[in-house]
Parts: sequence; structure tokens; C-alpha cells
Amino acid sequence: MTNITLAQSYLTKARKRIKILPVLLEESAYSDVIREAQEIVEIALKGVLREVGIEPPKWHDVGGLLLEYAERLPGILPPLLDLFDQFSVPVTWATVGHLFLEKCDRTNGRAHSDLPRPPYFENEFWRYAQGPPPDYHQGPAWYAPDLIRSILSAKVKHEVACHTFSHIDCSEIHCPPEVMDSELDQCQRLATSLGIKLRSFVFPTNLAGNFISLKKHGIIAYRWHNGYELDVPRRDELGLWQIPGGVLREKPEGWPADAWINALQKSVDKALETRTVLHLWFHPSCDPVNVEEVFPALLNYIAPRRNDLWVTTMQGLVDSLTE
Repeated sequence: MTNITLAQSYLTKARKRIKILPVLLEESAYSDVIREAQEIVEIALKGVLREVGIEPPKWHDVGGLLLEYAERLPGILPPLLDLFDQFSVPVTWATVGHLFLEKCDRTNGRAHSDLPRPPYFENEFWRYAQGPPPDYHQGPAWYAPDLIRSILSAKVKHEVACHTFSHIDCSEIHCPPEVMDSELDQCQRLATSLGIKLRSFVFPTNLAGNFISLKKHGIIAYRWHNGYELDVPRRDELGLWQIPGGVLREKPEGWPADAWINALQKSVDKALETRTVLHLWFHPSCDPVNVEEVFPALLNYIAPRRNDLWVTTMQGLVDSLTE
């Protein structure tokens, strides 16, 4: 049993045992309520530790370990999912394929030795040049199957899209077709193991290229930055849908939150006026001010206008165009 599945069993046990508390309380068994609640908290916290690759100790109070390893705990994504559930907003989550993994083996010290690499070049966006840490325990930022499962189990039906396997520069000048093919094949294989078919694509850092490979591996749409914030979807010469690049939803550095909220609201108004697509995108690692102030205010603004606008994913948009 892996740490991930063992963690899930801990959390499942805690959820089941918590149901006994109202019964004990009804019977005025107050000391039993306290004892049972303490054990439930201990089980749940030890499950959380296992979830992030920490072997829990034998003692009962593990709160100190949660503080010590706070950087490994899930951050902004759970509140984001709750927010999108609250407003019934589906999102396209462009996901780097490596995040589907819990570990990666090495051959002669090299991770993913079976995958072709791009020719050497200096680029600030190439992130796996040295290879990732070997597993979820040592490098939780490189492995996130738990977060992907959270997206899939949300109340709202989200889309998981492809962002390459290793966040590469996809332009033809730096990425030979065999590299792109290998990256996409690996992504589709890993997604299939979770019952996902990747249909939409977002180019890392918007460095676009290798469109033939996209089509070959089942991609039907990609985000396309053509200089316009509001536009309509178009088909390229291969029949793939270009989804307008849109607007970064995150508050720019130096902007007051209320000023950026106002700018986003005006973008929504303009999209309604022109009957165009407003593609709002963000990074799950964004500044908390976006989750706490910007996104809720924007979603509150959109909510009463849902009869006049349609909120959907990249795949949802394409499906409506091809029906």
C-alpha cells in the first residue's frame, strides 16, 4: 500500500468514526465524546502527514509536525475548488503530466531516461534539466496525484487539460517533433490511468509549436494568444480550435485589489456587449489575495449575469461549436 492510499484509509476511518460523536453526546457520555474526538483528530492528522509523504510518529500529538512541514501541505487549490463549487464554475486545469506521478525511477541516475530530451539550450522555462526529486516524499511540488483527484472529485465537473509532461518550450526551434510526441504520449497514458482523456492544451509560457503532434495525440483545442483579449474561437489549418488567450485573472503586482476587480468586471461587461469569448486564466500558485478578494468578487459579479453569459471550460466551448 502506498503512502497515498494509506493516507486515504486514515481519512476514511476518521470520517466514519466522527459519526459516533452525536450518539455519544445524545447519551451524555461527555468523557467518551472527548476521548473519541481526540482519537479522530489524531487519525486525521496522521493521514494528512502520510498524504504529503511524512511517516507519522507513534505518539499522539502530531501538531508540531504539521507546522514543521507546513510547506508540503495543500495550499491554495482546496480553497479554490471550494470557491468554484460555491459558484458552480467549471475550470480547465492545464496540468503538467509529471504531477500525475507519485515517484519516478532513475536509470544510471537519470529520471525518465526513456523520454527524449530537447537539444541543450538555455531557457528560464526549462524546469527539469536536472531531473525532479525521486518521489513524492522528497519533492511534493513535483508530484500531485492527490490534487488531481481533488479536482476530479469536486462537485463541479472540471476539465483536466494538458500542459506537456515536463513544462517544455513547445516551439519548433527548441522542441523536435519526437520530443513533443513523447511528452504528449506520456501525458495521455498517465491521464488514462485516472479515466481522463486530455482534449485541450495550454502551451507552457505560451511558447507555441508542434501543432501536428497535438492533433496526432487527440488534442482538439489549444489556448492561442493572438494579441486580442476578447475574440471568438477559430479553427486553424489542421482543424484544431484556437481558444482566445484572454486575460490573466490574477492581480498584477502594484495594483490595488479593488482596481483590478473593477478592470475584470469591465472585461466581463465588454464580452457581453460584443458577444465574444473572455478567457480568464490564472495559476493555482497565485497570491492568496486573489483567492480571498479578487476571485470571489469577480464570481459574485458574474453570478447574477449567468442568464446572459455562459461559463464553461475549453472543451465545453469546443463541444458547443461542434454539436
